[in-house]
Amino acid sequence: MQKNLKSLWVRLVLWGFNLLYHNLSWMYDFAAWLVSAGKWNDWIRAAAEQALEGPVLDMGCGKGVLLEFAGNKGVPAVGLDESSQMLYYARNRLPAGNSRLVRGIGQAIPFETGYFHHVTATFPAPYIFEQSTLNEIRRVLKPGGNLIILLTAEVTGNSFHERIIRFFSGMLGFGYLPESLQESLQNHFRDAGFLARVECISGGNARLLIIIGQPV
Repeated sequence: MQKNLKSLWVRLVLWGFNLLYHNLSWMYDFAAWLVSAGKWNDWIRAAAEQALEGPVLDMGCGKGVLLEFAGNKGVPAVGLDESSQMLYYARNRLPAGNSRLVRGIGQAIPFETGYFHHVTATFPAPYIFEQSTLNEIRRVLKPGGNLIILLTAEVTGNSFHERIIRFFSGMLGFGYLPESLQESLQNHFRDAGFLARVECISGGNARLLIIIGQPV
């Protein structure tokens, strides 16, 4: 029963995120606040701290939070997103000339081989695990470059809002990633040509789980 409920919830979440990236993009900030107790952008910035050497490609760049952070640190960065709505918001967020924004998909990254030092993705859709996407990421990374994926956030704060988030996350099996699943993910990336490791970092009110993969 719980497994079926979780599967249904995953499909619902993916459908909801698709709407938030397109038709309901005007609700994106509210939804992000709701599931993070207002810390969504802080989570993204915490992940961005792992990619302070450029150029950086932020896949599924959304409203450009990571790009803005990179720009403030003097790190050259490029945002790639399929959603014209998200790119519109990112363009309005970023200072002119701060970062490049490109509309495209991860399965066909429109950049030359060996261009980026880091490729980042924060709370990406399942496309990030597709072989065609991982092949493209390997292609555009420089030797010694890294893929950095912010995958999940386990809320640890104790405000009323955060306790509600933690309750529903625990009930549906989200937030915490069992070691068996972490190992499975590392094996998946290994099979796709990456040496991967899983790390937990602080996101203020949450433990953030990131995957760092280096092409081999």
